[in-house]
Amino acid sequence: MLHDAIDATLFPTFPPDVLEEMRRKGRLRVFQPGEALFTEGQQEHDFFFLLSGEVRITRRQESEEQVLALRRPGEFTGEISLLAGGPALATGRAVGPVRVLEWKAETFRRMVAECTPLAKFALQALAANRLDCEARIRQQEKLAALGRMAAGLAHELNNPAAAARRAAEQLQEECLAAQYRALAHDSRLTEPQRQALLELMQALRATPPQVLDAVARSQLEDALLEWLGDQGMRQAFSRATIFANAGVDQPHLELLGAALEGPALDVGLGWLESTLSLTQLTDVLTTSAGRITALTSAVRQYTYMDQGALQEVDVHAGLEATLAMFAHRLRGGVTVTRDYDTRLPKVWAHGGELTQVWTNLIENALDAMKDRGSLQVSTSRRGDEVLVEITDDGPGIPEELQARIWEPFFTTKAQGQGTGLGLDIALRIIERRHGGRIRVDSKPGETRFRVELPLKPELPH
Repeated sequence: MLHDAIDATLFPTFPPDVLEEMRRKGRLRVFQPGEALFTEGQQEHDFFFLLSGEVRITRRQESEEQVLALRRPGEFTGEISLLAGGPALATGRAVGPVRVLEWKAETFRRMVAECTPLAKFALQALAANRLDCEARIRQQEKLAALGRMAAGLAHELNNPAAAARRAAEQLQEECLAAQYRALAHDSRLTEPQRQALLELMQALRATPPQVLDAVARSQLEDALLEWLGDQGMRQAFSRATIFANAGVDQPHLELLGAALEGPALDVGLGWLESTLSLTQLTDVLTTSAGRITALTSAVRQYTYMDQGALQEVDVHAGLEATLAMFAHRLRGGVTVTRDYDTRLPKVWAHGGELTQVWTNLIENALDAMKDRGSLQVSTSRRGDEVLVEITDDGPGIPEELQARIWEPFFTTKAQGQGTGLGLDIALRIIERRHGGRIRVDSKPGETRFRVELPLKPELPH
């Protein structure tokens, strides 16, 4: 019976007169998975109240179907435009089996004209739905514009960065060739002495310098400085630094000292210093140009430009691109631990919006830790879902505030440091755009955000 379809215990916030009118005037209908309740552009469409199941609201933007919202039990769905006889602004499609109460457009207009309790109550919900959809459309347009601008900038930066890297590599080869020619014509050195310098240089180039911690590096520089000082070398401090950067150690210098004696040692060390200094400078140019190329690649991955709105997304690539955007904050005192399930399949998702979620969660973690602490990013698979967890060891979120962090404009940050929109946007993107879930567990020393994403959400046909 229809009376059984409306249970006041399921919808406790509904006024009794609204529930009574819904019982009397609504028509019970059932929609199968994928079936449309109304379609975009439809002139005459009905008005619905969800009893069970979910309805995905979509709108076509260019060649892609954009998900605007997900309506759940206890919510109305329909458009204010039906009051004026205009076409539907979006499409509503059942996600799984759906039970609704239905009112014909003309019936609902008559209820509005009579200002019935249900009409007043429904109009408030419709107005909120309309504002929510319009805000989402504006957000998508801004994201698309930002993505196009970022992609254009990345493209413009990529070409000169690649050219600079090639030029730096060629410059290094030319500098070495010039240094070798100068050495070959240096009459202050004998042929065996010149050969000893060349062999040392070739050995250094063949073996990249070992990465040392601060203590080991300081000890190496002190040993080099002491040896150079014992030989009466000038500019011993700068030479020790350059030699340490190149991987020169005391045994290297002792072998060179055995081959070059007297004034020849000073000449040979001067040549070695200038040659290593040139190669280190060109290495900096090559590394810097490569870094720019890597960043432009990360920007393209971050914005998911030149790809459709819905696509197969590599979750790990998106997380890494987001971490790359925060590299300047991670260098100081943040230890990043990655625990990735390498067998994880790609998910069908809106890639640019997922990176917005990762951005909000990682930025909040860094803010909580004040850029010092431990950040853990992990992924795993749970059946037909992907689980992404972002954990920090900051002070945690007070228990009394955990339920409010999802509210728009609510923030625990100092005035001027946060808008209070980040987690609200993340919640909407995960739950309404992708049919997933986002949760938080927090205590002092551990705050963990869990994002559950379906591998392939049910989409409009």
